[in-house]
Amino acid sequence: MGRLRCQRGQATIDYVALIGVLVALLAAAATAAGVGAPGVTNAVLGQLQRALCIVTGRVCPAAQRAACVVSSDRDSHHVALSIAIVRLDEDRYVLRERMSDGTVRLTVAQRAGAGAEVGVGARARLRLRDREIGFEREARGGAEGVFGHGEIHTARDEREADELLRAIRRRGRLLGLGGPHPREVFVEGGVRGLGRLGIGRGLAGGSLDGIAEAVLGARRDERSGEVTISLGAGSSGWALLQAVMAGPSAAVDRQAGLALTLDRDGRPLALSLNASGTLAAGAMLPPGLAGPLRVGAGDQAAIDMRGRRWELSARTDLRDPRVAAAWAAFRRDPSNPAAIRALGAQLRERAVVDVRSYAVRTRSDGVAAGLSLGLKLGGELDHTTDRSVLLSAARRPPGGLWEPRLDCL
Repeated sequence: MGRLRCQRGQATIDYVALIGVLVALLAAAATAAGVGAPGVTNAVLGQLQRALCIVTGRVCPAAQRAACVVSSDRDSHHVALSIAIVRLDEDRYVLRERMSDGTVRLTVAQRAGAGAEVGVGARARLRLRDREIGFEREARGGAEGVFGHGEIHTARDEREADELLRAIRRRGRLLGLGGPHPREVFVEGGVRGLGRLGIGRGLAGGSLDGIAEAVLGARRDERSGEVTISLGAGSSGWALLQAVMAGPSAAVDRQAGLALTLDRDGRPLALSLNASGTLAAGAMLPPGLAGPLRVGAGDQAAIDMRGRRWELSARTDLRDPRVAAAWAAFRRDPSNPAAIRALGAQLRERAVVDVRSYAVRTRSDGVAAGLSLGLKLGGELDHTTDRSVLLSAARRPPGGLWEPRLDCL
């Protein structure tokens, strides 16, 4: 009996000592936050969270910091043909991304679409180096099914990336038939709605375009065996983004989607929210996005975001019981406001969140012509190049503070 009391007394002393260490760590974190050192604060809080995780016996994954895209070049080709009410599309692109760790990521993909389109009016357009001549007096709309596939390669440097591209081009347009072995492969499919109203001549004219997509995709890492299933989340995705960033995000050509990562045995590993958009002229970013982007700018002056693209990714561990429960409730009813708020709260509190802003320069050449009176006859051929350069990058670990991604800048 005396021995048991001694052991209980020793256990009490150990817990008191542990509490004392935690209090000291919290005090150190608070002091660091007070003097404006978010990196130190996040390091202390991260070690504290890991210590508590180990003590409670939960799964404690090591924190990983993925490399940033510091610049990219995208070369896209688009072909479309309309006959009567039938519309056929084909898109191909090569995306070359230079990463902050010195590697180069190459994505080669193609997508085909088939559906119906009707319209009224006529158009003829020629665009060379963003200078356009022609006329357009047409209204059209339609819908089509889309299917695409592609592959992702990782090169150690620019020279190896050039060699990979040459090998891919020698192989031809069909993917997956010989050539270098990809790091990842992916497929996607869904539906797309199209709409356009155009009137005027050349650059003096104007048009309104609308494209709505619902696309489901799957991606497999050939080395780890992990599979990531992605879905454009529509209004639910933007509601989750608002919950994470504490405010609606003004943008055009905006996108939001959820991604679920499974291990090679099909067990869920992680849930990610990914969103992007281009800030329209005169629009303002909400504080939840503007603040981190200013932090990510480091010593630079405040970045003018007009016409710039922003990107956000939030990734959280589904082995956390609270996150898994919120995700299960959202899956049962993705339109339920309570489920959206609950999952958004878990992403806000327990996810690693990264935000980035990019300057984008686009050049487009192409030709299009069409005549329609209900039934259509026409075609489009476009070649577009986009170059993006990183302006700012910031990261916030679970429960931590925003800090600039100095490894990216």
